Amino acid sequence: MEITKELAAQIVTAIYEVVKRDINFIDPDGRIIGSSDQKRIGDFHQAGAYAAKEKKRMIVDEEHPFEGARPGINYPIFLENQVLGVIGITGDPKELDAYGFLITKITEVFLKEQKLNEELLSKDRALQYLIQSLIHGDLKDPERMKDLMEEFGIDETQKRQVLRLKIRQRGMEPVLRFFFREKKIQLSLYNYPREWVAILTEKEWKRLEFPSFLRQHPESVVAGIGEPESLYQLQKSYENARTASQRAERMNQEFCSFEEISAEMILESVKTERKRRYAEQILGKLKEKEKELLQIYFRNNQSLKETAEELGIHRNTLQYQLDQIAGKCGKNPREFQEAFQLQLALLCEDSSNDQK
Repeated sequence: MEITKELAAQIVTAIYEVVKRDINFIDPDGRIIGSSDQKRIGDFHQAGAYAAKEKKRMIVDEEHPFEGARPGINYPIFLENQVLGVIGITGDPKELDAYGFLITKITEVFLKEQKLNEELLSKDRALQYLIQSLIHGDLKDPERMKDLMEEFGIDETQKRQVLRLKIRQRGMEPVLRFFFREKKIQLSLYNYPREWVAILTEKEWKRLEFPSFLRQHPESVVAGIGEPESLYQLQKSYENARTASQRAERMNQEFCSFEEISAEMILESVKTERKRRYAEQILGKLKEKEKELLQIYFRNNQSLKETAEELGIHRNTLQYQLDQIAGKCGKNPREFQEAFQLQLALLCEDSSNDQK
């Protein structure tokens, strides 16, 4: 573990606030890297170097002078039997010895906390690497992947599915972090700026009780979940989850499962140019507002009453607008067969736009 200048400064400040004496933090080579006297930072401290080398306190007074050192006591600081530095306190050594235990304990608390933070950060980075590798199919280092699986206790034989959330509201990142931690979901990741990804077993997905979360946080996220895949095929589940969440967003819904998608799944195998041509053939003469009206009309199961209410217009106005659309494109949205062709054209247009 390496002591940074920032950490050394924090330790010095904390000790100074307690003992009200000048304090130095000296690295094992004898260089002052933190001090209550800023002018001394960077100076060589011979007594500190000796204390680190000999692993014992070094007193500086008239009988024991050292280069670059003022009267005082220098205490080596240990963590797991390793000297990480030396704390020097300036003053009459006869008056200072009572501070020795307090100084070393304050420093050890800082160092243990820093070490724990570094371990947690290292573990978090490793987990992020694992999740990113799995959802993007980046499996170039199988040995490291296998080591990480063992480290995090992940069963490679168990199928999992990917839940993908697009964040709509500010401030949802800490809410989601707490939610997944509370539900004990290990493989969970925030992707800047607005995506959250979780890799779930069947049991974890049930434990999540996701519909309840959506009710508690309305309009905060739009989500999709992919189909279960083997661990090293999770890229497919992630892509499925993206497709499902995009479909949910288009349909003004908060959640969609990939298995719910029918026409979209079929359209994935159709070439983009072919979908674009079909959409242009059916919808080419319509304005964007007219296409949006059709989306709302079909989303409301062709109910004139519900569509008119959502649009905030009179039912007769809606009928007139639907007649106008039928006249322009030659397809009546109130006739089953022609309505299906219009819906398919809208899906083709959305799908081809997604693949641009």
